Amino acid sequence: MNRSVRLRIRYNRRSGLVGLLALSLLVVVFGGYLVWGQGEVAASGSPVPLASSAGLRGYYLTQAKYNGANAGGTDGNGAGVCADGYHFASLWEIMDPFNLKYDTVLGMTRDDSGQGPPTDYFGWVRTGYDNSIDSTPGMGNCAAWTSPNSGEWGTMAELPDQWTAGLEDIHVWDVNVTQCINTMYVWCVADSVGSPVYLPIVVKNY
Repeated sequence: MNRSVRLRIRYNRRSGLVGLLALSLLVVVFGGYLVWGQGEVAASGSPVPLASSAGLRGYYLTQAKYNGANAGGTDGNGAGVCADGYHFASLWEIMDPFNLKYDTVLGMTRDDSGQGPPTDYFGWVRTGYDNSIDSTPGMGNCAAWTSPNSGEWGTMAELPDQWTAGLEDIHVWDVNVTQCINTMYVWCVADSVGSPVYLPIVVKNY
């Protein structure tokens, strides 16, 4: 698919030489961006998805295990557990892994992970519920991730390794609970979408 962009620049003497040079530089930069984008399309044989240009939000499962009191890190949000730029994930933040990018450098992997997440590894996950030690998945959260006790419960989630229809509990996720005394991996998610694209800002002086 061919793409074309037409730019029209109006210049008058009041604009000054500096303004003209700034606009010329803008044209060069924008033109180079378009050429680069067309090169990406040519190399892949298909248009580059918007997600590929704008970046995907990262997530991963920690390589270390933590009990229910330590899953939230030193600040309750994953500090010291999740890497800088990441926080302790709510299931609702990672519900749709198709629109996320798994970090294979920071996270757990398996023999056939490739560039994707591992299956059959449970990790602590936030629920969005009130402070609770209930044994119901989606409610138990080790007293908002402060309890390391047996007989008290927290929710964990995994991507299933058996793909028979009906095994997943929520969307593609398999969820369950375990006692807060147990150590589990932790799901972490990026604070924001990575690799944003910034377009130039044109300031017009009068």
